[in-house]
Amino acid sequence: MGIRRSQTRALVATEQALGHALMAVRRAWAAGIADLQDFGAAEFDPEPLTLYDLNGEPLFHEFRCLAGTREVGRVKAAASRLVGSPVVSIERGPRSWDAARAVEMAVAAAKKAYPRQAVAAKELVCYSYPKIGVRVQIGGDKGASAIFDVADGSQVEQFGADAADGQCSWSFLDTIGVPALEDRLRRFDEHDKEMEAARASTPEMFAKAYTARELVAVRAKLILPSDYIKIPFYSSKVLSFGPRCSPHDCFELYAQQTNVYCAVATGQMILDFYRYPFEQTAIAAAMGTGATGTSFAGQETGYETLSNGCLDAGHDFSADWTEAKAEIDANRPLKSGIPGHARACAGWKRQNISLVGVPPKRWLQIYDPWPWNADLCSGGAVYWEDWDAVTHTNFCYVRHASSAHA
Repeated sequence: MGIRRSQTRALVATEQALGHALMAVRRAWAAGIADLQDFGAAEFDPEPLTLYDLNGEPLFHEFRCLAGTREVGRVKAAASRLVGSPVVSIERGPRSWDAARAVEMAVAAAKKAYPRQAVAAKELVCYSYPKIGVRVQIGGDKGASAIFDVADGSQVEQFGADAADGQCSWSFLDTIGVPALEDRLRRFDEHDKEMEAARASTPEMFAKAYTARELVAVRAKLILPSDYIKIPFYSSKVLSFGPRCSPHDCFELYAQQTNVYCAVATGQMILDFYRYPFEQTAIAAAMGTGATGTSFAGQETGYETLSNGCLDAGHDFSADWTEAKAEIDANRPLKSGIPGHARACAGWKRQNISLVGVPPKRWLQIYDPWPWNADLCSGGAVYWEDWDAVTHTNFCYVRHASSAHA
């Protein structure tokens, strides 16, 4: 079909992607989203890291946000209009992996695995959203290729979006059903129109950076006004409490301690929230985690046995944003499942005002245990993720047994 391979129609220029990234971040900052306040004065590096889809097409432009030399976070903007949403995620904190080091590890691992073949690093690929790897060409241009994870240089050997929650690979773009392609292109066009309207009405939105004095003056200009109804530009809610790493009163991020422990680390975050502290090895044993990951049934069994039946866990395979919102409103974290990967969800955000014809944006706050790290306090990532950009396969609700059917 022509839509999927129409490069001139689908590709997003770097400058256009940067404009969408600036608008998304600065509106959220101006509206007072608490964990994005460091982004207000940040300057965007105009040269993004381009990440490719497994099918070889550009997928994301990842822009670094810098306060001086300090990286306050990154914005993953779409490099293909087929994504549908111009900005997929806004991530806090510095990247926990280094691109140059990842290439070195991948080439070394490929030479060890294929000692008789010529190997050459080709590109950074999103091999299983949001996981990144290095594609290495084996045996020259006509040979095969292999993917090596950027976190540790391990070769990715499981394939298919229907794999257990662990380490597998699948194409972000090729999993979009053909009927949805035109809809995604249409939505992207609408967001482009919104950005052009913002450029005309509020050119300050797209300035390279702001001084401290400019921040005060520009803040009120950056969000769409509501002249007739006094409602906030955004509504949001996040959870609280986390005892490990850097103790404070908000949900805590833990890295998965092996490349297949995503469901295990997600379980550790949720169990700690409910005051059931277990190490990941114990959680993996309770969930029956194997060499390729963790089954859905195993995850449910783990939550229930480790809490001595005080928690009830169940999967929902018709995941909907309003259902995640309802769980967070009830002060309950949940597991957000995407193909082959598990993350914890600890918050929601919704845009209340938008231009006519442009659907209001919705996000979930994701505590992602990838990139993995043996030190659970040193890996993972926290980001706001656009609901409409990502394929959601399941939620796992974890509730006190008495409220399991509330």
